[in-house]
This record gives sequence, C-alpha cells and structure tokens, in this order.
Amino acid sequence: MADEELKYAHWQGPYLAALSESNSSELLKRCQILPPGSDHLAEREAIADALAELRRLQRDKLSFPDFTER
Repeated sequence: MADEELKYAHWQGPYLAALSESNSSELLKRCQILPPGSDHLAEREAIADALAELRRLQRDKLSFPDFTER
C-alpha cells in the first residue's frame, strides 16, 4: 500500500514495514518507535490496533514476554 493510500501515513508506513520485517534486530528497532498521541477517535483506534499487532510481533517473533496475560 503506497503512502498516499494510507490514512495516517506518518505512522502507518513504519508500522506496515515492521509487519513485513524479517530481520530481528531491525524489527526490534521498529517496534520501539511509538506513534504520537492523537485527539481523533478513529486514529486512536487505528493506533491501538497497530500497537496490539506490534506486541504480537514482539511476543511471537522476538520472544518477548506476553505482558497482557495475568
């Protein structure tokens, strides 16, 4: 998906790149970048969904502990 097609390209571009990253060290760098806050509900929801997917990548591909389980 090209940047012009992304609704929130300033963070969705790096997010999509992280999803397709196969190099663990590069993935770790990408997962450490958090998007800035937003006052827009739709964007906040999209960010929450993206963060959940990045946490899944950290857990499944980088063997991070799953902090959501208690």
